Amino acid sequence: MTNTSMPDSTPPPPPPVGPQAQQAPQKPPAGLAITGFVVGLVAFFSGWVPFMGFLLGAAAIVVSIFALKKQQNKALSIIGMGLGGLAALTSSITTILLIVGLASTPSSQSFDSELEPVASPSASPTSTPTAEVEPTQTPEPVAEPDKPTLTTSQSNAVQSGESYLDYTGFSRSGLIDQLEYEGYSTADATFAVDFIAPDWNHQAAVTAEAYLDYSSFSRQGLIDQLIYEGFSQAQAEYGVSEAGY
Repeated sequence: MTNTSMPDSTPPPPPPVGPQAQQAPQKPPAGLAITGFVVGLVAFFSGWVPFMGFLLGAAAIVVSIFALKKQQNKALSIIGMGLGGLAALTSSITTILLIVGLASTPSSQSFDSELEPVASPSASPTSTPTAEVEPTQTPEPVAEPDKPTLTTSQSNAVQSGESYLDYTGFSRSGLIDQLEYEGYSTADATFAVDFIAPDWNHQAAVTAEAYLDYSSFSRQGLIDQLIYEGFSQAQAEYGVSEAGY
């Protein structure tokens, strides 16, 4: 007979037990430390406010002290105490200054009493003869002539004419033509030129100098050019003479 071997029914040995994982130490809560820091920060920025900065600073100091006793975050607690102390000190100074300022302000009643005039003894009236003064006639004011009220188009035409005269010289007809070219009506252009009323002799001289700066002219040729521009014979001759001819 053949011996049949039975399977081994012995259970396997359990795995070796390793060292248990160490638990990380828990950090102490930092709620009071954070609160003291935040309150101290708010108190620090509001320390210039009387009373309020002092109260917030005192609250920050108390909360930070409790946080240190609870062994919470030491850095935040110390910073909160420092900010609270600075705020309390600043607020105390501003509070004292405010109280001193209010105390030194004189009351309205005492101020009014200081301003009351002192009655001086009045002299007894004496009857002195007074000379009769003849009434003088005051001259009636002379009414100034009313200035014309300009329409919008007239006012704009006047401004355009003045700007052109600031740029170069124009004759009366030349300036009217220029304003008409800009789109103003003949009536508005004529009104503007007569309202400005420049010295046309001076304008002739300015125009003559501008021509001489641009090109060469004889005296008669320059006079003819100014007449062509709209100046009169007398204005052209004056302008040419002022230009050096």
